[in-house]
Amino acid sequence: MNDIFFGSDFKQFCHNLFKLLENYGFYRRTLFLHFIACNIRQSGDPLKEKGEGIKHVYTIAEVINRLIKAKKLKNTAKPTRIVIDSLRNSLEIMFFKERYSAFYMLATKDVVNNSRDRIIERLKQSIKDEKEIKPTADKLLNLDATEYKTSDFSKGLFSSPDVENCIQKSDYHILNLKQNDIKKFFELYPKEKFKEYNFLTRKEQLLKLMGLIAQPGLLTPSSAERCMQIAHTAKLNSGCISRNVGLAISDEDFYIKSVGWNDVAKGHTPCNLRNINDIITPKFEQELKESNHYSPFEKGDFSQNSSFKYKGEYPNDFPTALKDYFKKSYDKNKSDLNGKNCAFCFKTVYNHYEGEANQVHTRSLHAEENAMLQITKLGGQGVKNGILFTTASPCELCAKKAYQLGIKTIYYIDPYPGISSDQILNGGTGVPTMIPFAGAIGNAYHKLYDSFMSYKDEISMTLELKQKDKVGIQFKSLLKSLKKDKDIEKLLESKKQFTDEDVIELIKNGLINKS
Repeated sequence: MNDIFFGSDFKQFCHNLFKLLENYGFYRRTLFLHFIACNIRQSGDPLKEKGEGIKHVYTIAEVINRLIKAKKLKNTAKPTRIVIDSLRNSLEIMFFKERYSAFYMLATKDVVNNSRDRIIERLKQSIKDEKEIKPTADKLLNLDATEYKTSDFSKGLFSSPDVENCIQKSDYHILNLKQNDIKKFFELYPKEKFKEYNFLTRKEQLLKLMGLIAQPGLLTPSSAERCMQIAHTAKLNSGCISRNVGLAISDEDFYIKSVGWNDVAKGHTPCNLRNINDIITPKFEQELKESNHYSPFEKGDFSQNSSFKYKGEYPNDFPTALKDYFKKSYDKNKSDLNGKNCAFCFKTVYNHYEGEANQVHTRSLHAEENAMLQITKLGGQGVKNGILFTTASPCELCAKKAYQLGIKTIYYIDPYPGISSDQILNGGTGVPTMIPFAGAIGNAYHKLYDSFMSYKDEISMTLELKQKDKVGIQFKSLLKSLKKDKDIEKLLESKKQFTDEDVIELIKNGLINKS
């Protein structure tokens, strides 16, 4: 296998294959590979679209895994380091995370808005007709956008790329900056805002990562990494069943002032702990009436114009809207839940019946709102000129609140798909700086920054330094508590410093004499 897949012949075969596909158009080549990958995950057959559920979803990952093992068998004399370019399905990412403790998923971010220009420059090497270059670049960017914001996962189609989820599962984030991009970068961003990013170019950031992989703890985290890690940890508290978001607010010197996550107001039951079965099953009607886990609106206690009860097809049924929404699938498929709680999103159901897509109907506070309200609720210092760290950039509603508080810098991991940046944050006279996060996050934060041993011990061991430590009062008391021995007493009186060998010998002699 090594001779087949890692030799020059295979590389030449791949080169010839791609050149052949490009004869039919660069975009068509890319789209063809996109569908081939989706088909393999769906059916196990590159030419067969429909398949058997999730049976083949790991087929591509398993092939890659076999190639990695083959490479490791060949390189027994030295470490094997593999780069996979590129994973665009979050289940494949989890596949490798479960199998390799040293697997790191990297996400790169375009921060100088030159993705289109970079694609055009690459296309010039493949497309002879100049008129085709820009339209092809736009088609490729549209395909990227489709792969980023897909809803296939919610439909049970796990064969599609889902780049948004891949970003959220990434361990290390890199700004896609080459050396010749730096000038343009600082035209877009104030230089003083990036004092935390000592490793700025793509090569420098990769060098930092490789150094930390080889020697965990070689560097300490940047202030931005430390604060974002707190936000990343906070999101685990979220009871939202759609998306977990964490947030931290610091002052301008990176001292944390507040932490938040998206969740319901205190006193309400988080969405992940509520069960649709409590509402749509008539035998639970009395328990539902007495329960405070569901609102009067959901239980159908209000008038016809303000209750879920009258949104369904059957007005005489017990809360009919939710029953109508779930009736086609719940009874048929509830056994597949295997006892798991069938939580539901109120906003999704309500918007479905109202024909809306309104964030106002969510039961939860956004992470930004939660963090900001904690300062008011519990008392705290103001955050004017402060820094906001969020695992997902603010929506329009929260962007206004951050602007009003005087937040001057916003670090984010995943960009919010709305218009908050262009409509809110980039307007007016108090424009905050939006900074894409770069560095380690999640488990990788601990793996890369938690050293094997204290650095002092490592240096002493490496240089074979021998130190003589003073014996403390407690050790001397221990020796004196043993059976009196003239030799021990003389040694204690004459020697103030002891080697490890001295200590072992003293204890041994004392124990022997005591017995």
